[in-house]
Amino acid sequence: MPKERVAEWDVIRGIAFLAIVLQHSIGQFAYRKDTGLIDAYTLAAIYHLIKFGVPAFVLLTGAALVYNYYGKLNYPAFIRKRSTDILVPYLLWTPIYYVYIFPGKSINLEWFKEVGQQVLSPTIGYHFWFILMIFQFYLLFPLFLKGLTWAKESKGQNETLNLNLFLVCTGLGYMLLMWASYKYLPYHVSSYPSFLQYLIANRNTNFLFYSFYFILGAVIALDLEQWREIIISSLRWNIILFVVAYVWVGYELFRGTGYNLPINLNWSTTLKPSMVTLVFSELIALYLITIKITQKNNWLNTLTSWLGKYSYGAYLAHALILGEIIKFVDAFHIMYPDLNQHYVLVTLVIFLIVSVVSTLLCFVLSKVPLGRYLIGPTGSKKS
Repeated sequence: MPKERVAEWDVIRGIAFLAIVLQHSIGQFAYRKDTGLIDAYTLAAIYHLIKFGVPAFVLLTGAALVYNYYGKLNYPAFIRKRSTDILVPYLLWTPIYYVYIFPGKSINLEWFKEVGQQVLSPTIGYHFWFILMIFQFYLLFPLFLKGLTWAKESKGQNETLNLNLFLVCTGLGYMLLMWASYKYLPYHVSSYPSFLQYLIANRNTNFLFYSFYFILGAVIALDLEQWREIIISSLRWNIILFVVAYVWVGYELFRGTGYNLPINLNWSTTLKPSMVTLVFSELIALYLITIKITQKNNWLNTLTSWLGKYSYGAYLAHALILGEIIKFVDAFHIMYPDLNQHYVLVTLVIFLIVSVVSTLLCFVLSKVPLGRYLIGPTGSKKS
């Protein structure tokens, strides 16, 4: 008998998708030299508020996999299904982006070679790195299950305490990894073999550097009611944690960028201890908000759940739509050069348009025969 659907996860998925679209919209204007200082830091402040986007998807992946497969994993069938749901849309969207960027290229052996390189190391689809990173969790899922089972069933303590201690130890180790990622590895990369240099340079696509969020989701799934109570009771201490972390992350950005334009949002990487603290606080707050949203059947619940339903396909498509809208904005900017005085407003408008268009596109594709192969398991399976 299938388990009951966890309503707040659908809402989190929808909000996380919106957060990622807004991040990418901000990235189109925060770096521009004609963006004013106030607008640039306003966009950065919004950017820090929504850095939970990718970690939220990793958390949901860990939660959903453990919730559905704990104690009953058929690995070959599991990998086959995940490959169809995740990799096939990715493999189809990669040549779509390639043709979009290079529309005049002849389809020959060299064309297939370059598309294959994009599949293995995406640069044209700048957001495709996430698919390569998240699929590592699917491949290694049995190892995560063994670790969780060992932690849960250790003797001498109750299961809830075992899992929470496991999460705390994982969190401490993860913070140490983030310190090494931010303070040590980039400055000693030349002293390592070429293979390790490659891994360090591309650590944002390595599952280890997002593993804590996966384990957090898994622990929540294994003790769902208990964690709902923990999160609901966390409001006061989490407000303090959020304010301290948010101010500190903003200070780090200002210390790195100062009054110089364009600002450098690389100072706000997710792979450093201060940002992990902020993102963790944001995830707890997000989970609390979604619990409250799902307690009533209102329009916000319906809308965010609907966005979550089509989030994977919309994630794959949104960068292409964003690119087209930016072309229009740039052409409009030539006629109206004062547009740079309103970049915060322009960013928010573009974010809304991209979110709506990409989701509606996936809704339409879900009705098309074989649409699931473009947008994931939501689409039609009819031939």
